[in-house]
Amino acid sequence: MSVEALFNPGSIALVGATDKSGWSISTLVNLRTYGFAGPVYLVNPRGGTVHGSPAHRSLAAVPGPVDLAYVMVPTSAVLGVLREGAKLGIRSYVILTAGFGEAGPEGVQQESEISAFAEENDLTILGPNGNGYINAAAGITPYGLPIPQPLLRGSVGVVLQSGALASSVLGFAQARNVGISLLTSMGNEAVVTVTDVVDHLVDDPATKVIALFLETIRDPAEFARVAGRALLAGKPIVALKIGRSRLAAHTAQAHTGAVVGDDDVIDATLRRLGVIRVRSLEDLIITAGLLASVGPLPGRRVGVVTPSGGASEIIADRAEDEGLELPPFAPSTVARLAEIVPSFGTVQNPLDVTGYVLIDRTLLGRALAAVTADPGIDLVMLLSELPRAAPPDPAPVVALYAASARRIAESPVPVVVVSNVLTDVTEFGRAVQEETGFPYVVGGIEHGMSAIGAAVRWSEARTRALADLETRAPGSSPTTPEDAPSADPPG
Repeated sequence: MSVEALFNPGSIALVGATDKSGWSISTLVNLRTYGFAGPVYLVNPRGGTVHGSPAHRSLAAVPGPVDLAYVMVPTSAVLGVLREGAKLGIRSYVILTAGFGEAGPEGVQQESEISAFAEENDLTILGPNGNGYINAAAGITPYGLPIPQPLLRGSVGVVLQSGALASSVLGFAQARNVGISLLTSMGNEAVVTVTDVVDHLVDDPATKVIALFLETIRDPAEFARVAGRALLAGKPIVALKIGRSRLAAHTAQAHTGAVVGDDDVIDATLRRLGVIRVRSLEDLIITAGLLASVGPLPGRRVGVVTPSGGASEIIADRAEDEGLELPPFAPSTVARLAEIVPSFGTVQNPLDVTGYVLIDRTLLGRALAAVTADPGIDLVMLLSELPRAAPPDPAPVVALYAASARRIAESPVPVVVVSNVLTDVTEFGRAVQEETGFPYVVGGIEHGMSAIGAAVRWSEARTRALADLETRAPGSSPTTPEDAPSADPPG
């Protein structure tokens, strides 16, 4: 089985293509819109014209080699397509068709037949009951739902045990300016599993962070193995694992046939493996976006620079929730800040530089430079926003953000930029960010503090994993829940 070949075909056949199917239409539109360079063959047993192009009556009638068959035929016809494809040497398949393991005993039997045939013939199958994937890094998009524009290419790999949520995840990532490398809708995992895709992403140079939406962990030992690989490779795994309630567990089983395990055991295991567990789709993407932007964080001691006293109070409360420290500034930092902050302000951590930033546009940047130089600070949280609406003359705005970007890039410690609230990044804000190199802006204080706390805990888990590896035999790694490193926060 080759997951690499599955995600990188040079030619694709849409089997069951028809003008009556929204999935068929969307898949072809996606391939044409986002730059797939190879041939796309349409296969329909009636032949004729489909989507404005000639359709072939079978895979055998296709005039060229097929690297990937995207299957949209009725449930009873799927195995026949696989048999025909296997004879032709086609090894990779996406099966969009539903009605298998999630649909009762007959569907379970049909899915078992697919799995057995795939094993006998060395086929790589994504699905069934999934929408396909989006390889944004390579511009390969055999995906059965509309892809919201723009498709932002980046370094977050997304693996979802849900097809319908994928469009929402994509839309939110776009709204927060988080680019993806690969997004995969897993379906029932008859052959290719979540751990297979995670294994692939660990080795994928285009991916820095892995984001998972999980209904179930089908093979805990295999998941532990790939999580250990990811941790040692420096690729954080952020996971939204559902099934905490009985109703959610029942719903998951009805959705894909998934069996949801005991949540307390799963939660403890994920912590030991260094997997970051989040509670919302928003935190899934925001936390992954932060880690893709800043990488490991060196410690828990956070210096905060804001233009708002109210925000400082919220941050102080949330820092305590996350186990983060807001230490007093060093005397040298206090003295330097006293020369910068207006007399009606107070020099302390969190630092409120006051609303005087509206008069002195350099105030926030100068305060940031002082705080990042503090010897007792591991990282700095800067409260700032990307511009939303383009002014008549954007040049001063661009210059201001360019100067801030340089200061952040030159900082001796990581700087995490967080906005006050969770708002969409506008086209103008995105343009300014791209032009100036201004860093990723975490959406909102609430999500920002959760993301920073998670990033710190993951960084500590990786440090422990690397230290643990040094005490083991050469080439060994944590591969089971029992011997994986602990990622529990102190206390």
